[in-house]
Amino acid sequence: MTETSTRHALPPLTRRTVLGVGALSATAVLSGPMAATPAHATSAGTVLPLVTPLPAGLPDRALFAAEEQVLAGYLMILAPLANSVVDDDPDTYGWMEDGWWRTPNVEDNSRIMEHVATLAWFLTNDRPWNPYYLDANLAGRLDAAIGYYLGLQGSNGTFPVDYQANSLAATGFGAVALASTYGDLDREGVLTPRLPEIESALRAACAYLLDTTTYHWQLPIRYTNQIAAALAGVGHTAEVLGDAAIAADLDDRIELLADEGRAPAGYFHDPVGFDLAYNATVMLSDLADLYLITGNPTLVQMAEDWMDFAQYVLVREPGTTAFATLSAASARNFGVSRDDTPADADDRSALSRVFVPEVPMLGALHVSSGKKQQKRTQWAVDTDPVAPLAKGETSPRLWMHVPEAPDNISGTSRLTQIAAMRPLAESTFTEHREGTLEQEMLFVRRPGYYAAAVDGEIEGRVRTGTGLYWHPDAGTIVCSLNGYFDSWWTTFLPGAGPDGADVDSALTDSTVTYYAGHDASGTPLTAGDLSAVTGTFTARSVSADGMVSTDVVHHQNGIERTVTTSGAAQERIPLLLLAEDEVELSDGTHWGAGQATVSTSATWMTVTRGSHRFLFSWGTSLPVRLESTSKWYFPAGTHNVTRFWIDHPGTITLELTTVDMATVSGDVAVATTGTVVDDPSGRYLDVHAVNLEPTAVDVRIAGTGGTDHQLLAPGESMRRRVRTDDPDVRAVVLARLHSTTGVRVSTTHVPASS
Repeated sequence: MTETSTRHALPPLTRRTVLGVGALSATAVLSGPMAATPAHATSAGTVLPLVTPLPAGLPDRALFAAEEQVLAGYLMILAPLANSVVDDDPDTYGWMEDGWWRTPNVEDNSRIMEHVATLAWFLTNDRPWNPYYLDANLAGRLDAAIGYYLGLQGSNGTFPVDYQANSLAATGFGAVALASTYGDLDREGVLTPRLPEIESALRAACAYLLDTTTYHWQLPIRYTNQIAAALAGVGHTAEVLGDAAIAADLDDRIELLADEGRAPAGYFHDPVGFDLAYNATVMLSDLADLYLITGNPTLVQMAEDWMDFAQYVLVREPGTTAFATLSAASARNFGVSRDDTPADADDRSALSRVFVPEVPMLGALHVSSGKKQQKRTQWAVDTDPVAPLAKGETSPRLWMHVPEAPDNISGTSRLTQIAAMRPLAESTFTEHREGTLEQEMLFVRRPGYYAAAVDGEIEGRVRTGTGLYWHPDAGTIVCSLNGYFDSWWTTFLPGAGPDGADVDSALTDSTVTYYAGHDASGTPLTAGDLSAVTGTFTARSVSADGMVSTDVVHHQNGIERTVTTSGAAQERIPLLLLAEDEVELSDGTHWGAGQATVSTSATWMTVTRGSHRFLFSWGTSLPVRLESTSKWYFPAGTHNVTRFWIDHPGTITLELTTVDMATVSGDVAVATTGTVVDDPSGRYLDVHAVNLEPTAVDVRIAGTGGTDHQLLAPGESMRRRVRTDDPDVRAVVLARLHSTTGVRVSTTHVPASS
């Protein structure tokens, strides 16, 4: 849009001044009393005149349309970016050498040159805050940059990166940048001698991108985000050149992408496996861009299927609109949380809001319209200078997408969509999803927790095994991270591998099988059987080298992990702790996130967060270690990554139980739950009693079929399954504690209500 407010202008130029500016003909020099810092040129400007930097105090924030505020950061670097164009070396004449975008910063990395689109936008768009509109010096440097960029293109239409002559990414994203450049220059009639050259480059690139005999269309499609960008580039090229024939095969390629670029689980390949960052912030935005061009309904279905999967790997932290992620499942990028992005400079997935009207749940992942508007209003009246973008954080995609992105739904509607995500909407389900690789993802919701696990073939940063333990009211307790120097839930065997190498079960391919009941002796279950399972079942995961076998039993209020290894090992559990969480060990140690490392011996550990207590119990005294890291995550740095390690001789059974402390009452602190389960094996009442006292407690569970009795040590628990066809089945838990002051007795009826 064009605004008519008073312009803080450089001396005006006519369009005639810059028509047909050649690489050496931009001689107009800005003049006038402009106090400003140097333009940080990487050349002296002796061949191509330098672009003058903004005067101090500019731009005026109030002059920006709300949807174009994102361009202010680019305006701050426009002069340094343009002045990074080499003009004093014949071999690299036109290269943007100063490292503003993409690495490695080398002459044959053509992705660096995508900023020709940025220079072209400022040259050709008349705004009251843009003094570079029709600036001759900018035109000369852009002309040189275009010449260098086009000179990198190969005879087959591809653009290179330093390690790959025929780069799909460089060619696909490059087509988007060049189409944008062409459209802006053509609209304003600027640098018209370059237009036929850009057109020729675009036609060659599009032919390559659509050619199904090339490696990037080999099946299955590996890097779908790059294909999506490529198809968007084709669509934009057809638009700006006014030639629909260029995009004649676009719908066919969209169908091929939908068929061969996704896993059965619903996520997009990157590469072949899942990656949250590429899926959510790159792929979806390019699909939205492509949808705006084509209107192809398959793209909506792809977004809907992706969101159906994403609801299992993104779980909301209570009291926030941020999400913890199943980081362990992502193959390429590290990530702990997905946070709100009210600032446009952070809103990399903005354009994917195009799908929200037809995929309402996608609105759960975006900042609300009200919060976005509030941030933009605050930005407009902020008296601080606009901050320039940092090198490497200048993606042209951001300014291309944010102004075109629609508002999200309201805050109230967003909370409704968050509540509809399955881990919040339902208290009990078992969901199994399969990857294109031999990869299996298991998502288990029970009244006491939500847990997620990944097994199968490792791709990139993926970590196998249990990766997430979360509660809807308390939030994330365990989260496996996928950074190279981070923490993940694993069984670690020092020096047990070939040639004395360490063995890490989470970094090893695995196979998984499923069984009904509380151990692997139960009836085998297929992946297809799992959706009907609402009661107890077991997942057995065995590392590819056979050195670690882990049985995870899924109960109603917690999980039980039995690990068997070939020798002495260490359980390494990554906790996400809040500063106010209370940690207690069985030896009486009290501890909190951020405190000094603790090493001791214990039989159990608890984490108390609000009204919930999470009990880690392993039954025998073993050496343990608690260590806070320097890493605090989520928007306000509220969650500390804490390492919890347990040494064991080669086998350990660890129970992780969720206890709602509001349900613990009576004279004896025994947490008791009873859940009626309708399962393929029949109806039963699942009863669990956990001793929270510092001394042993005599516990009896009475119900149909008799009474079970056990003396429970501190932190120990017992279970009983009471089978019945009676929908009103009940059981009684009697807890008796002998102390120096006499006998204390507590009686609990479960379930609390029928």
